[in-house]
Amino acid sequence: MNKKLLSIAILGTITFSSLILPITADAETYTDKIEEAKETVNSNQNKIDTADQKINSLSAEKNNTQAQLEGINNTISTNKEKSQKLVGEIKLSQDEMGTLKTEIESLEKKIEKRNEQLNKQARTVQTNGDTQNYIEFVIEAESLVDVIGRVDVINQMVTANKTLVEEQVQDQEMVVKKKVETEQTIVQLNALAAQLEKTQSLLEKQLLEKEVVVSQLASEMSLAQEDKDAFLVQKVAAEQAVSEYTLAQADVEKAVQIAFEQQKQEEAKVVVEASTNKANETIERDTVETVKVPAQSNSISSSNQESNTSVSVTYPTTNTPVPTKKPAPSKKPTPSTGGGASLGSMQPAINQALATGNPYVWGGTSLSSGFDCSGFTQYVLSSVEISIPRVASEQYSSSAKVSSPKVGDLVFFSINKGMIDHVGIVTGGGGFVGSQSSTGVAYSSYSSGWWADKVIGFGRY
Repeated sequence: MNKKLLSIAILGTITFSSLILPITADAETYTDKIEEAKETVNSNQNKIDTADQKINSLSAEKNNTQAQLEGINNTISTNKEKSQKLVGEIKLSQDEMGTLKTEIESLEKKIEKRNEQLNKQARTVQTNGDTQNYIEFVIEAESLVDVIGRVDVINQMVTANKTLVEEQVQDQEMVVKKKVETEQTIVQLNALAAQLEKTQSLLEKQLLEKEVVVSQLASEMSLAQEDKDAFLVQKVAAEQAVSEYTLAQADVEKAVQIAFEQQKQEEAKVVVEASTNKANETIERDTVETVKVPAQSNSISSSNQESNTSVSVTYPTTNTPVPTKKPAPSKKPTPSTGGGASLGSMQPAINQALATGNPYVWGGTSLSSGFDCSGFTQYVLSSVEISIPRVASEQYSSSAKVSSPKVGDLVFFSINKGMIDHVGIVTGGGGFVGSQSSTGVAYSSYSSGWWADKVIGFGRY
């Protein structure tokens, strides 16, 4: 009997272990997925940081290039002012050259007249016998006073001719000097103008090159920003995956906890049954009693000997077995075969849960502390005196499956494909109300958005 009970206990343990191990494996799978999703989040964060560094570097380079552009523009403006000033100076030099030409023409006329006068005097001297005319002019004087006067006239004439010749030489030298200076000035101004024009052309070329660089930097910054935005989207998706896997892992861990509790209950039940059976076995052994009674005396004719014989007689006794109180079987919910629970009757409980504003609580089943998904549905249905199992997968198993849900029916989801790990109450129009990890008790949609591709089916109580 003891071996049999031991076998039953071992068999029960093995059975529950076979149920718990797959669930534990699912929890480990979620842990791996969470770690992978976190690694994706970290990887995308690193890529975002790299993109930020690239954007900042490009921005600094762009600002530096724009500063260079401003410097080039300022230099171009300064050169333009210099060019305009130089053009004015060239115009003044050209005007001065024109004036100089007029003066040169006037001096040339004066020189020409002096040349004619000197030539005339030279011809007169040559025709009249050179200096003899001056001597005769003096000799012919009638008195000493006349001689002195005539000598003075001759001195004046010679001095005048000498002055004329000196003026002639000075005027010629001045003309040559002014002409050379003016030509040099014009040459210098033209050279400076050519240099400024060359510098202006070079600056304009640099300006175009810098503008091209700024345009390229702006394009690279735009691409880097697009990469950053893409990494941000991937990061958000990975963070959402972490949240979803964490929620699913919590449900799996909850299922493991419930399974362990059930296992403990079954083990305790086996121990109680074993103790009861052992007590019954002891009682059954005690029902058989061995009683010794003396035999009747018989006289033997001559020897007068008495023989006492002991006879064992077994008297069966009737014993009533000790009654054992077995735990009452849990009452399983009976799926509805009619229209299902009324949403209107459940609405007060739903409104109370919404009004508290409590966040999602793993394993939560109370209005004061908060709910998880299956705790919320169990609470709402209990408000209309409908008893359903504790976890989402069992609620799905015990419900009557329907293909066309009505308000008040339950909608079941699978975040991790292959198992029921979320549940809510259908509210109509493709919507449901449930306790989500991100919002607590709130309305959402199962026909569109994030939950749409995770719907497994509908159940009715």
